[in-house]
Amino acid sequence: MMILTNGLTDVVDEGFLKVANNLVKRLKNNREDIEVVSYERQSKISDTFIRTNLFMSNKCVRDACKRHDDVLYIPFPTKKWVMALRVYLLSKFSKKLRVILVLKTPIGLLGKLFLKWSNAEIIVFSRDAADFYSNIVGSRSVTYLKTGVDTQKFTPVSKEQSILLKKKYGFDPKRKIILHVGHLNEGRNIRVLTKISDNYQVLLVTSTFTKGELDIALKKDLLLRSNIKIIEDYIPNIQEIYQLSDAYFFPVVESGHCIDTPLSCLEAAACGKPVITTTYGEMSQLVGKKGFYLINDFGDITINNVISQAIDSEHCSTIEVLDYDWNNAISYFTQI
Repeated sequence: MMILTNGLTDVVDEGFLKVANNLVKRLKNNREDIEVVSYERQSKISDTFIRTNLFMSNKCVRDACKRHDDVLYIPFPTKKWVMALRVYLLSKFSKKLRVILVLKTPIGLLGKLFLKWSNAEIIVFSRDAADFYSNIVGSRSVTYLKTGVDTQKFTPVSKEQSILLKKKYGFDPKRKIILHVGHLNEGRNIRVLTKISDNYQVLLVTSTFTKGELDIALKKDLLLRSNIKIIEDYIPNIQEIYQLSDAYFFPVVESGHCIDTPLSCLEAAACGKPVITTTYGEMSQLVGKKGFYLINDFGDITINNVISQAIDSEHCSTIEVLDYDWNNAISYFTQI
């Protein structure tokens, strides 16, 4: 089996990168017949690095595909017609092609045709994305896997340990912390964090992966609020940030601004924290379950009422995300 991806890196602080690195590392540990071929980004995890063109159609790619009967393609989200054409061309070089698509976005007629003609198996991590791609290529060509969290790394801690972690990272141990982890951009709707009451400490941990002019303007506006702190540095032990928080807040609404299964929500829940979320992507399957609280109105009063309800609750949502452990995906790939 060959894994072809441009998502391997040493600094894993973004949704797609987490998907690629977690799956590839675990698959290599569970199967001896895997060759990992990377492009665009070089990594110690990969066995082979190749240079390719925009459409993945050069000789290096063709030769790599022909070495294996089974090819798993994990591409970084890009323009949909480009992605679809790449899938189509790779399918012509491969005996069997499977593609993991982590981000559902609108796709034009030509892109839909390329996906159909490819006969590739499309693997997704949300029920919403499974329905979306089934309408394009048929349900038989789509596999929906529940996965996205390491439940051995992201675990609950005692209240005493949470207080110690707050002190370790320089926070007032008596103050409740509302956490959001992800890209610092307008499309994620994180400007609504400014509506959270001053009674709470708001902590935003951003990805170091992308920064732009819009991010800078948004950052300035967020920091006008004295109760908002932004951490831009890479945190290797990110589980400690979840463990010191008191609630997780996920306000993303618009499609395309986060991967279909928000890993940060799963990680927070695995740490036993209440998750306040929209119905974005896979979160629609979790809203209403123990420890998950719906936010669909971003008025000041509603936001703070839902936060108060979540924090005052004794609910622990850990059990709700056990089905999303990365091992579920690994079991699927090791059985075929």
